[in-house]
Amino acid sequence: MADNMPPGSNGEQLGAEVQKARDHLKSAGSSAADSVRENLSSAAETARSGARNATDWARSRFADLQGRVERRPQSAAIWALGIGVVAGFLLGTLLRGGRD
Repeated sequence: MADNMPPGSNGEQLGAEVQKARDHLKSAGSSAADSVRENLSSAAETARSGARNATDWARSRFADLQGRVERRPQSAAIWALGIGVVAGFLLGTLLRGGRD
């Protein structure tokens, strides 16, 4: 290993260079970790905001649907019956699928 050192250098200089490299890598690692933490925090806040918006939208849609049902209950009952018949027909077809 001593054969690879440039002439006039000594172990102290090599040790200083190694320590500099270590400090540089440590600093780069800390900087990268800080950047990841910031990005993670931003992503989490964006997700929370999206969830709040979706919840607000769903509540608004539900309130709208509830209002429509209260205004026209007969129409809502007919729609529900029709959807139930179609769902029952599809489910029955799927369950009998391979036997016919």
